[in-house]
Amino acid sequence: MNAVEIKKDVYWVGVKDWNLKEFHGYTTPSGSTYNSYLIMDDKITLVDGVKHYMSAEHIARIKSLVDFSKISYVVVNHVEMDHSGNIPEIMKLAPQAKIITNTAGKQALEAHFDTTGWEYELVKTGDSVSIGRRTLAFMTTPMLHWPDSMMTYVKEDKLLLSNDGFGQHFACDALFVKDAPFDVVMDHAKSYYANILFPFGAQAEKALKTAGDLGLDIEMIAPSHGLIWSGKEEVGAILGKYCEWACGGNKGKAVIVYDSMWGATAAMAEAAMGVLQDAGIPVVKHCLSVKNVSEVMVDFLDAKYVLIGNPTLNNQLFPRVAGFVTYMKGLAPRNKVALAFGSYGWRPGVVKQIQAVYEELGWQTVEPFEEKYTPKSDVLEKFKERVKELIKL
Repeated sequence: MNAVEIKKDVYWVGVKDWNLKEFHGYTTPSGSTYNSYLIMDDKITLVDGVKHYMSAEHIARIKSLVDFSKISYVVVNHVEMDHSGNIPEIMKLAPQAKIITNTAGKQALEAHFDTTGWEYELVKTGDSVSIGRRTLAFMTTPMLHWPDSMMTYVKEDKLLLSNDGFGQHFACDALFVKDAPFDVVMDHAKSYYANILFPFGAQAEKALKTAGDLGLDIEMIAPSHGLIWSGKEEVGAILGKYCEWACGGNKGKAVIVYDSMWGATAAMAEAAMGVLQDAGIPVVKHCLSVKNVSEVMVDFLDAKYVLIGNPTLNNQLFPRVAGFVTYMKGLAPRNKVALAFGSYGWRPGVVKQIQAVYEELGWQTVEPFEEKYTPKSDVLEKFKERVKELIKL
């Protein structure tokens, strides 16, 4: 794919990583993109780099438009390696260019690379830099999702280069949302938020407020991953979803997550599902032997009730359950109502480890439920009563 003009004299010069299948434990079956943008103005500006192993393609795309000796600025919105991996190579080709980033970005670049000889222009929220016909305005968004994260707004084009905000791990032939199935793109955006930005809802809310306070008139959002949102309708749709996800609201549904060795915990999960369905509560059930943790987490975005079931192994949490609980805890979902349940052979009490995580996250809970070996019908009836207690909270 050649460089693509997304606004007059503003070009996508990124790369598509079709073969990416995993990102920090987050499954990416549709690959991803590392978006980089070249602004052709009096002071030619490159915004962000790409992963190091895709540098040749990135550089070729830039060279199809301009010689590196003519680049005045390199904006580094974020120093994570999928954004900055080839920045050292860029700076060797364009040693005259000045890096525009924030204080945390400069510190991160110096921690990762040999930055000898690099010149910087450090910015903060509200600062702007004229590059000729255009003005670049900056908004720092710390912990969305690294301390150095920021966004760049091209005022004259009403274009927000949004870094990790509003992105998707999604590689396809299209470059714009309008050229792909909208519901598919939104599903990828939801998955991205659930697995990357979930812990930073407060920061996302703050960023949205800051954008409003700065009076940013946005007609296009070009993220660092995935497809570009263009037009007021698409921009409004993704901004609306971020407001919804960031506030930690829910749609009253339930999520059951479990694993099972000989069917005991699976039987309890099925019993719980029946109670929830009979109560008219939308419910999804995920067995961790089948579903990747990142697929499961998408349903946590709009869930009220969470039920996690564990089959005790060697007096510990079952490995896949333990892994999921660790992953979920790191993403720190808010405002859930939860039940821990499971089965054991000779030592009860292991599900209290799940209960402890619930409490650490500040969730409402009912008493955990465990049964030795296979639960008989009378035990399942008692368990169902526990689930009924849950939905009364």
